[in-house]
Amino acid sequence: MEDFRKRFQDLIENNHIFDTSANSLAAWKKVYHLVCPNIPKKLFRYRGINPYSLQDVETGIISLCHAGMFPDKYDSYLYVDRNKIKSDLRNALGDALRIVCAQIARKPPDIKVEKASQICYYKALGYTEDQIIDKILDEEYPDFIEQIETAVKGRESRFRNPRNSAKIGCFTESVRSKYMWDRYGDGYKGFALEYDFRRCILQYNKQGLNVNLFPVIYTDLRPDVTLDEGNIYTYEHFKQIGDKNVLDYLNSHNCINHVYWYRAYLYKDRKEYEHEREWRMLYYNLNNEDDYESIPDMDCLKAIYYGPDIP
Repeated sequence: MEDFRKRFQDLIENNHIFDTSANSLAAWKKVYHLVCPNIPKKLFRYRGINPYSLQDVETGIISLCHAGMFPDKYDSYLYVDRNKIKSDLRNALGDALRIVCAQIARKPPDIKVEKASQICYYKALGYTEDQIIDKILDEEYPDFIEQIETAVKGRESRFRNPRNSAKIGCFTESVRSKYMWDRYGDGYKGFALEYDFRRCILQYNKQGLNVNLFPVIYTDLRPDVTLDEGNIYTYEHFKQIGDKNVLDYLNSHNCINHVYWYRAYLYKDRKEYEHEREWRMLYYNLNNEDDYESIPDMDCLKAIYYGPDIP
């Protein structure tokens, strides 16, 4: 199983899936072909006794929540290199402006008139192309570039709130862990549910539910999403101000790696949590911005284990 988790980590870190093309679908197949045969026959979920946990059993559902509900305040916390984003964005803006410069001679109908006029004005003054780009960057985008640090800092915790995030269910490979019974089974006063998810994930997808089950990656580092967050922040900014020239460039060059939307939830501190042997069920339903979500258990519940001190 250790070898499987390492191979999964390598795959999830080195796979780049940008769209629904044949290459991207093939990349997803690599992930599923590795994960599905390695889903344990038995996965367990420890629960304390309360109306919600009992309702799950009685009604055949699995309750999920967003990462901000977990006791670990750094769960699903991202790492973003803000200095690298500044540098990359300045380079990207420069490339976009070079394309605008090249288009001016052709005078396409959709080019932004004021931008073209501004560039032509600087050309008439004898500025080189690089000087024009530097001047426009310094005059028009200084706030955008300087505000990146503050803006992106807030995005490091973006997956710890219910908006635009996955809902999570946590499972483990062992029902004999004293630590798990004590921490998650209400000090031995709760119960543990045994599930067999080996065929259930396909059933969820057939019902149109975006549900995945992945092993947690135990590491000393948070997931580095610098490139993805830089692309998202840049696109959102220029979409808001309506700069079509820059947007056209971003649409053709900057893509968001779809794996990004899953990696954030799968990294946990090796020293603190590796012994938990966790798997995570991730469900995306962007129409639900509540703290909790419920999905059917697809008859995957196979057994219930009672803690020795259960009332």
